Amino acid sequence: MWHSAATVGLLLLAPIVIGAQAPAPAVGLGFGIDTTIAEVHDIVALTRAYLANPDSTARRRGLWSVGTKLDARFGDLVTNAYQGFNVTILAVTPAFPGDSVYAVKLLHANSPKTGEPVSALALERLFAVRASGSPFGWQLAGALPRLTRDWARRNAGRITFWYAPGQIQSPSKARETATFVDSVGRLFSVRLPEHIDAYVTASTDEAWRTMGLDFFPDGSGPETGFGGRSIPRAGIVLIGDPRVGEDYLHEFVHVVLSPTLNSRTAAFNEGVAVWLGGHDGHPVTEMYTLLHKYQLAHPDVTIAQVLGGNSPGGSEASNAMYTTDAVIVEAIFHRTGIPGLLRFANVTGSATEVLARLHEFIGPTDTRGIDGWWRAETERLAKAH
Repeated sequence: MWHSAATVGLLLLAPIVIGAQAPAPAVGLGFGIDTTIAEVHDIVALTRAYLANPDSTARRRGLWSVGTKLDARFGDLVTNAYQGFNVTILAVTPAFPGDSVYAVKLLHANSPKTGEPVSALALERLFAVRASGSPFGWQLAGALPRLTRDWARRNAGRITFWYAPGQIQSPSKARETATFVDSVGRLFSVRLPEHIDAYVTASTDEAWRTMGLDFFPDGSGPETGFGGRSIPRAGIVLIGDPRVGEDYLHEFVHVVLSPTLNSRTAAFNEGVAVWLGGHDGHPVTEMYTLLHKYQLAHPDVTIAQVLGGNSPGGSEASNAMYTTDAVIVEAIFHRTGIPGLLRFANVTGSATEVLARLHEFIGPTDTRGIDGWWRAETERLAKAH
């Protein structure tokens, strides 16, 4: 499914987009599922109906709960689990002692042939709550509001920070992030979200579990396992890096800009987020230096290879991809300001198609060509900062 470390980074670090999800081609039952039990039978039937069409119509069809604000407004937040994989319902068990809520555990995975390794995408946990008058007597609900209801919290401006057990609060970082969010809104003259919820956890694994994803793939190696994610349309930021904490600014840029600008260009979306908020907790100035070092170590790599996710270097290639987006964004800003960036946000197409139009925004690249411009501009930015 993924062909390079850079591509893995792009898919796993990009904001989670709430929209139509792919239905499961087939739904099976795990060894522990006993549908002779009335509750299990009804919840399995509900889950099968949802997986056949797992989108926003589930609320209208009475399959998804509206018992919490998140469930009522956005439905299933874990849209990245629904990518057309087969689903096995592994368990339907009581979620909390003395409660009538059930946990429903789903494995999203394919196995091309018997005996071959399973290609697993996600292990998801939903909840089933009793709902008289609904088609199955039960409705599905998301994990996030239920798993975090007892967490410590802190308000800063329009942000509520939620802290997983064991996480240390930083009031100063919370205030700085609230100020930063307001400044991004002013810079682009966009309407700010009424409210943002940010969940501070020990790792990306814990952040995913908070969402109801007990497993979701990440890259491999020493630079993985910690980072941020966001769900812009729901106003949610997931911070899975305690070294950075509340001011994981990159993801807050997505939450502020994506709902209004809705750009389909990764170079704009990620470029602005890195330009203003850094990458993996590092400011953009450090990222420019790292990109320059990457270019020196790979003198034959092209900008098209980097943006297309086809360059060597594992996590270094992923960093190069994100930082190249920021180089493009900063160049456009210095040439034509925010109006130029807003025009760039409307560009669509593949990385190759975006590069073919880049001269419209940065001007001619003379004899250096686009690769020469990219290397020279990166070196200038690295030395300037």
